[in-house]
Amino acid sequence: MENFPVINMKNLNGDKRASTMDIIKDACENWGFFELVNHGIPHEMMDTVERLTKGHYKKCMEQGFKELVASKALEGVQAEITDMDWESTFFLRHLPVSNISQVPDLDDEYR
Repeated sequence: MENFPVINMKNLNGDKRASTMDIIKDACENWGFFELVNHGIPHEMMDTVERLTKGHYKKCMEQGFKELVASKALEGVQAEITDMDWESTFFLRHLPVSNISQVPDLDDEYR
């Protein structure tokens, strides 16, 4: 089994840039995800984002997510799954355009 892709962001600045970009390309094409290390984002900020995201999701979005077509495929196996973790679902976009003003009932702290 291959190792899970881990990308060292420090390698993007310097002579390892090309090989790091190749690793990112491979991870995107063959895995669909990867872990970033040395990205410079403080753990406190990531913890805050996770806390606020989970709070907002629990408050407003869980039912909507469950009604999505993508989640309908899980209906047949839901009885077999006892610990579904809907809160750990994240959607990422490349170079996203902000739609923060369109998100309903978002606490000021999250904006």
